[in-house]
Amino acid sequence: MVMDVTPSTGRWLDAERASSMFDRLTGLGATYVELRAMSCDSNTVRLRDGSMDAAVPAQEVGVTLRVLADGAWGVHSTTDLSSVYAQGEDTLRVARGVAARRPTGEPMVELAEVPIVTDEVVWAPKGDVRDLGLDERLDAMRAVEQEGKDDPNIASVVTGWSDEHLRTEVLTSEGMDRAWSLQRALLHCTVTAREGDRVASYRTRHGGEGGAASILQHDLGELGRRGKEAALRQLTASAAPSGRFPLIADPDLTGVYIHEALGHPCEADLVAAGDSCLEGRLGQKIGSDIVTVVDDPTLRSGYGAYPIDDEGVNAREKVLIRNGVLTEYLNHRETAGRFDLDPNAGARAQDGLHHPLVRMSNTVIQGGSHRDLDDLVDDVEYGVYACGTRGGQVDTGRGSFQFAAQEAWLIEGGELTQPLRDVSVSGMTLEILNDVDGLAREGGLASPGFCGKGQTVPVGDGGPFMRISTALVG
Repeated sequence: MVMDVTPSTGRWLDAERASSMFDRLTGLGATYVELRAMSCDSNTVRLRDGSMDAAVPAQEVGVTLRVLADGAWGVHSTTDLSSVYAQGEDTLRVARGVAARRPTGEPMVELAEVPIVTDEVVWAPKGDVRDLGLDERLDAMRAVEQEGKDDPNIASVVTGWSDEHLRTEVLTSEGMDRAWSLQRALLHCTVTAREGDRVASYRTRHGGEGGAASILQHDLGELGRRGKEAALRQLTASAAPSGRFPLIADPDLTGVYIHEALGHPCEADLVAAGDSCLEGRLGQKIGSDIVTVVDDPTLRSGYGAYPIDDEGVNAREKVLIRNGVLTEYLNHRETAGRFDLDPNAGARAQDGLHHPLVRMSNTVIQGGSHRDLDDLVDDVEYGVYACGTRGGQVDTGRGSFQFAAQEAWLIEGGELTQPLRDVSVSGMTLEILNDVDGLAREGGLASPGFCGKGQTVPVGDGGPFMRISTALVG
């Protein structure tokens, strides 16, 4: 992990005023006080069939004050950074009011201990997005669009660009004084094809942490070509068979499954709420021996990368499953304290106006022993190869899921024979994990995206081509 470290400057937060507030509140009985400010300089551009219909530069700054007293949180958020230092006593009263109304049997909030650090971390970008002009963004988007529209059956191409420069600062009554910054960029394209009454679309995306180079060094035309070719194939695709078959998932669908069906149940706040099928299962075998899953915010190429979480804890790789055994929950200081776990830097907030929740970052299943996709297909007499996702539903408590694939192929006699449309995959998370019987050697991040859980944060996910011995396909 590459980083430049310099003494913290507290550019947005006033360290002296914060220290004075911390002293006042701890003197009044607060056990912990935290200020977190986040600024975001962003640009969003959209191109629809050659015409720009949106170009939005923006700057947002917010600060959240958290006060822990009597085992409960009081929270105050504002865009007026100078006013927050006068809100301490009111926020303390909120915490005590929440504590007084704590339901019988609900545990008090206790925070796990973490190292107290004073520093500034800069993840230097390759190509600062703040130096890009609108024309440079449009040139990249048009390179995608040009390849995506190159067929008479293409009805529409919509291309979007977004980038952001983020800076976060955290000051706490424990002495934490940390600041960090990073950049993300994302380019996406949706190609729609039409022939007669049949319409089909396909979405492609590319991006990550690291500045403009995370997009501009990619083959931009490939995004458009891939979307065009897939959309055109869907126009002549056959209806999907229904039943239980072997299923092979591409890296994109593999990543979505791992994120949605497994990653969310591994979030310790859902475990604490009784909304996880993995409650009480740490150390137990829950999947095939070949399944190892990690969540790693230090993967610099990932859209969910960060050096420090939103409580000031150093980011690190979390091994959620090792050889089929559940080894770790994602947590923040509160849930680490509740379950007596080591804090593992899973606290993330949407922006400076939100309270941190336990969230994923870059979640991937590691590669296996099969050479490639062909090697996995060779052993399948009749089944389905599914690619990407158009969305779906997950019940983290029951451990059930349903995803709709973007594209799919029928497998017959160890060969991909014909494209399929309207393919959905459903099942129970733990059954599917145990039925994974093949993984290609090469795996990694497949697609950038966003995760919603009351708040929206950028994430990455992926893995290798994954084969499941039996899945419900419809």
